Amino acid sequence: VRTRAANDVVLDTLGAPAANYVVNPYTSFASQDEARSAVRFERRLELSGEGHRKYDLVRWGVAAETLNAFIDYESGFLGGAYTGATFTANQDELLPIPQAEIDLNGADMLSQNPGY
Repeated sequence: VRTRAANDVVLDTLGAPAANYVVNPYTSFASQDEARSAVRFERRLELSGEGHRKYDLVRWGVAAETLNAFIDYESGFLGGAYTGATFTANQDELLPIPQAEIDLNGADMLSQNPGY
């Protein structure tokens, strides 16, 4: 994908190059951590706005640090919107199970997720 993206010439409505992005293919990685970081970055770019980011962060075990850093940064611009906001590991990673489902299936069969 990166090789194809590097070769594409995108023109604006006036026929001039629309952007001057430098996109080079990955050739090798110095370590496993560097490769993992590159894959995470590519997923972030490729799937932006599609609702996969939180689940990726939870799966990789970096949700709390990443989302809390985002909240801290954005609260400088939108303080009211982020007042008191935090992401709590092992609680905010899961959604509550609706009480109606627990009542229907029985508490011995279905128990509420921790923190709810």
